[in-house]
Amino acid sequence: MKIDIKNIENTIDMRSFELMAETSTSDEFKDLILNLEGKKIDETDGRVEKFDHRNMGNFYENTVENYLRELSSVKSIKKEKILELLKNIKGGDISSREILMEGSLKLVAKTALNYSKVGTSYIELVQDGLMGIVKAIDNYDLDYSMDFSEYMEFWIKYEMIQSNKLVVEELKSPVIAYFKNMKVEVYKSENKIIDFETEEVDELEVKRVLNMDMEEFENLQKINSYGFLIKKEESEEAEVYKSIAEIDMELAKIEKLMSVSNLANKFTSTEVKILDLYYGLSGKRKYFEEIGEILDTQPSKVKAEVEKLMIKLKYNGKREWIDEN
Repeated sequence: MKIDIKNIENTIDMRSFELMAETSTSDEFKDLILNLEGKKIDETDGRVEKFDHRNMGNFYENTVENYLRELSSVKSIKKEKILELLKNIKGGDISSREILMEGSLKLVAKTALNYSKVGTSYIELVQDGLMGIVKAIDNYDLDYSMDFSEYMEFWIKYEMIQSNKLVVEELKSPVIAYFKNMKVEVYKSENKIIDFETEEVDELEVKRVLNMDMEEFENLQKINSYGFLIKKEESEEAEVYKSIAEIDMELAKIEKLMSVSNLANKFTSTEVKILDLYYGLSGKRKYFEEIGEILDTQPSKVKAEVEKLMIKLKYNGKREWIDEN
């Protein structure tokens, strides 16, 4: 599904943007990005996972907190300076590239809060965001009417969405493989095939009916015969499907459901704001008392919230992650 950017108003909902970025190659996004000039992404749609701090497993990123604390001392670059740096970079000045990269670190860190989703690593997301800066620098033309900061932000988000896509693929792969095996089971039943190794199978027929080549078809059979993918009792579930077309419909639903745009976010907009203020990602760092005044709440509650949010930020667990609404 492609999004018609020209017909989009000034604000793009997050799901539409994520879908567009997820289904675009880097070259396609490069062509699309200039059409996004002046358009903002609404990142406050409230699709946030239900997180239980008492049952969050034991996998943490110990570097997250130290990284964010170090960022508080990094100074952002003024707009006029960015243009000067870009001109130097186009002239081959490596030090100007490094200055621009460092001055954009806070933007990457803040953006990663909005694009942190269930099963994702915050630090890996930040690393991919840095690649977005590199692509922005390499692809930006000084004659563009679009401001570089805006151009760079879109590239940062694109790379983070592509990073999230890897998480989706990891979660989706076994499910897809399972249903493909169901197709094979139904095919065997329909054609009264007992053993693929001793009975001849028409390669063109497999391609037409099952929509897979012989290599994939044979590999699925090997996996299935070893019992790694589908147990004997589970293979009987194929009987509930009356046809391969019915299974294809299930696969189509899975492809639509299992996408970055349906992967639940880790934080609400308020939680992003708290972490943004506490680590000074949009300006000077604020402390519990100052944040309490801004949010009209007690400093002790802000402190407790920050502690909970850091656990949430550092945890990479994969649980129920799909928003079916």
